[in-house]
Amino acid sequence: MKLSSILNFSILVFFTLLFVNDFFPATTLAEVLSKKIILVILIVLVIIQITTAKGTYKRLSKKAYVGVTLYTVGLWIVLSLLGGESQFGLSFNSPIFYIILVLLAFDLLRVNRQSKLEKAEEKAKQQ
Repeated sequence: MKLSSILNFSILVFFTLLFVNDFFPATTLAEVLSKKIILVILIVLVIIQITTAKGTYKRLSKKAYVGVTLYTVGLWIVLSLLGGESQFGLSFNSPIFYIILVLLAFDLLRVNRQSKLEKAEEKAKQQ
């Protein structure tokens, strides 16, 4: 398994732990791993990911971008439905939730349009 794949998976796991810790602060997990510790680990993992990339820029594919976005929103919804309450103030009753959903929808539309433009440009270059 490649180091970048391991780092990406680790970042996803600690991001999930941060969300769970935010929604359920009175659990054993929150006592063992505080938000500060998880944030420090996340920052270190991201720094390692950036430094091991060695200057190569890899843009997220459209599928990966949509997947990460849906995972984050889905995690937020599932943790709320499980009875968790965000300490940060993220909830269905909050207008911030709906503003973020609208912004994410617009961003996904932007990524979709950009992807179509790039495909059209690539097709034009081939002809």
